[in-house]
Amino acid sequence: MRAKLIKIIPQKDKRGKVIYLLCLKGDDGKSYRLWTGKQFGNYIRWFKVIDIFRSGKEIILDNLVLKGKSLIDADSLFNFKVIDNLLKVTNE
Repeated sequence: MRAKLIKIIPQKDKRGKVIYLLCLKGDDGKSYRLWTGKQFGNYIRWFKVIDIFRSGKEIILDNLVLKGKSLIDADSLFNFKVIDNLLKVTNE
């Protein structure tokens, strides 16, 4: 499955540790979500995506695995593509 990362929402789990809710929009137009955090083994795959997205770039994720109706398996072995959103301003 392919999706675009739309939003990252930091939250606290029941132990007070920070986790991240990642909101995605699939190619099918539906909304999907997943959770990750530093305490999870899958965070090693997600921290770079989170950092790049926070720097203002768009990210397209591919090879995501659905775990439920709108839930993506955070353990998916995905690929991602970065799209720069920076506009070039010229003085013409």
